[in-house]
Amino acid sequence: MTEFGWEFLPDRAIWWPSESTLIVSDLHLGKAAHFRRHGIAVPNGVNANTLVRLSALVSSHHPRRLLVLGDLFHSEENSEWLEFKTWLASLNAEPWFKEFRLVEGNHDILNPSAFAGMRLERSVRWNIGSWVFTHDPADLTDLPNGSRGVAGHLHPALGLVGKGRQSLQLPCWWYISERRVLVVPTFGTFTGSVPVRPKAGDQCWVTTGESVVPVPVER
Repeated sequence: MTEFGWEFLPDRAIWWPSESTLIVSDLHLGKAAHFRRHGIAVPNGVNANTLVRLSALVSSHHPRRLLVLGDLFHSEENSEWLEFKTWLASLNAEPWFKEFRLVEGNHDILNPSAFAGMRLERSVRWNIGSWVFTHDPADLTDLPNGSRGVAGHLHPALGLVGKGRQSLQLPCWWYISERRVLVVPTFGTFTGSVPVRPKAGDQCWVTTGESVVPVPVER
């Protein structure tokens, strides 16, 4: 459990027990179908894998709320949107589940008609208690005193160097201390990560896929 009262999960999600909320960001569902439509070969099953992983977290935690910090869907409506609609309908049928909330990101460009009949809340920003949630951390420059922000968008990863100059890059949670903003890793299977450069005073946690490890920031 972190100082925020949250648990960072190895599969790049956050569990907020006091609010019974599961938090993920940047699923980019439909990205594979979008690329295939434009002649770029992408393996089948990428979209399904993201939903299978999300289903596993939902099954193990039974959240009342699922909060997505933007880029739920990658682009225009395609067959993979129908997969998601079926998945969400099944989740909404669970008696313990109460709310799916999307904080919209730059890729969430679907026509509003695509959401017809879906039990799904949408906004560009969402506040609860002292927390402010949005997609892009650049939009969290106006936090009230005592508040902290949470965002995705950057797909953050931290580069680590070991003995023998071995190196690897792992998805990370990055708390930017001077801005009071937590940037969370991308959840989607077909997304990739971008290295970040934390400063002294920041905090970072990396995930190996099996465990979450805090990493000292010495810059």
